[in-house]
Amino acid sequence: MSNINQWLQQKPGEHQVPAPKDFGQIASALCENALMDAKEQLHPLLRDAQLDRLEERPEFVQTFKRALERRIARKLAAWYPGIEAVFQFDETRMGNPEAWDSSIHLLVKVPRLSETVRILGRRLDRSLVKYLGQLNWPRFQKRQSILDVQQVTLNELRHGIGYGAMFHAVYTVPVKVWPREKTRAM
Repeated sequence: MSNINQWLQQKPGEHQVPAPKDFGQIASALCENALMDAKEQLHPLLRDAQLDRLEERPEFVQTFKRALERRIARKLAAWYPGIEAVFQFDETRMGNPEAWDSSIHLLVKVPRLSETVRILGRRLDRSLVKYLGQLNWPRFQKRQSILDVQQVTLNELRHGIGYGAMFHAVYTVPVKVWPREKTRAM
């Protein structure tokens, strides 16, 4: 199995950070899988439509965004086992939930701030920009950044300071995307 396939199949807790040259292939796989996830939610007759046509469907855009957030969160947690949870947040309050600005904002809960997490987020962002920019999807054509990964510590959460203050916000409370809560059988 190639290194790329190993990284894509990694489970959280398995610590193996890819080489910088491999981020392009990883970003490609993350995006393609998120696109497949989003297309699976569509009516079967719409699944083969061109991407620029699918962009007109708000449910497709939102499903793609959520799938990409979850996949990126799982990948970051696999690369850096110190990550306790990952939350998505919207930078500003949006009047229309379908009006996505093409950015992915993630808060990574860590025991202490880590330069490794910052570097991983930055490398993955550059690779996502390159890959999504090559698609015929107008929303990504002129983007210089897509992924914003910020770290939050337990101390910040407890005291409501820094990014921890976002958890007390009225409109843009972060939503947990990793690990997913297990549902209990009734």
